[in-house]
Amino acid sequence: MKSACGIAQLIVLLALAVRLPCLADDQAAQSALRATITKSLGFLAREGDQWMEDKSCNGCHHMPELLWSHREAKRRGFAVDQSKLDEWIEWANPKTKDTGPGLEQAGLMLLALPEKPLPEATQAILKGQLPDGSWKPAGQFADMQRRGPPDAKSNSARLFLLALAASDASPQVVAETRKKAAALLEKTDPPTTVETWVFRGLYARKFGTPEELEAVRGEILKLQHEDGGWAYVVGQATSDALGTGQVLYLLGQVPAAPDGGAVERAQRWLQGTQREDGGWTGQSTLFSKIDRTGPQKAKSLKDVTGIYTFWGSAWATIGLLQWVPVKDGASASGATVLP
Repeated sequence: MKSACGIAQLIVLLALAVRLPCLADDQAAQSALRATITKSLGFLAREGDQWMEDKSCNGCHHMPELLWSHREAKRRGFAVDQSKLDEWIEWANPKTKDTGPGLEQAGLMLLALPEKPLPEATQAILKGQLPDGSWKPAGQFADMQRRGPPDAKSNSARLFLLALAASDASPQVVAETRKKAAALLEKTDPPTTVETWVFRGLYARKFGTPEELEAVRGEILKLQHEDGGWAYVVGQATSDALGTGQVLYLLGQVPAAPDGGAVERAQRWLQGTQREDGGWTGQSTLFSKIDRTGPQKAKSLKDVTGIYTFWGSAWATIGLLQWVPVKDGASASGATVLP
């Protein structure tokens, strides 16, 4: 008869035999994920530098996401040039601009850098709230997009309220601002974009109940395509990096919740569609309701394709980063943008 010690050793060896392939698979998946993110960070850095050289505006689709992606990457142990990051932050800081920040840019900046006081951005959001409690969405979020103003208005409200909660605004000010927007947020019109579903989920996580968050997650998971991606516009047949990245970001805020393999499929889709330069192509016709396909609009088509390519690539990177563990010693306050 084998000794108790021998039996215990046998049990341990059997357990290791079962676990080792899983551990190896996990390590290989993490390595592949980090490689994908490293390539995309390089793309964003190059394109971000070019944007700063060519433009005088932060862009709701460029500078906030450039900073957000690199801040999240640094906290997870990726090599980030701090001097370059500081340069970007200084360039994008609303106080260094001749004109005040656009509302969407202000909101996204506050979410991208929750530990950095940005009073100009906070004040822009507070002053921008209209008497009915809403904010006027910028053209890139409403007039130019296929989702239209009503959906953009409700999404913007949640974005700005989440941004205020992450800002230096007092809890009382945030509560008062939320109260003004209550009637708007009570509307339950079905979202026309995945982004609106995502911000509904983030808002429920911050201000609502677990049941509300789970209901939103359930609706989002139903929209996943067979290829593993999501479309930014609900009902659009083609998956895109923008919608997929935003969903991965939301799901990353509640990583322990069961998803039926949705995250893994989405990661594989992004890894399989990433370009050699590290970005993901943003086909403008998937997002914009303005026809730019005519020969006379070639420059406009090129410009807007570049915008959506960067926007989608940035959100893909931010979404993928949520599934890389935060490095030991990173600021606890930054463990999630929306604590």
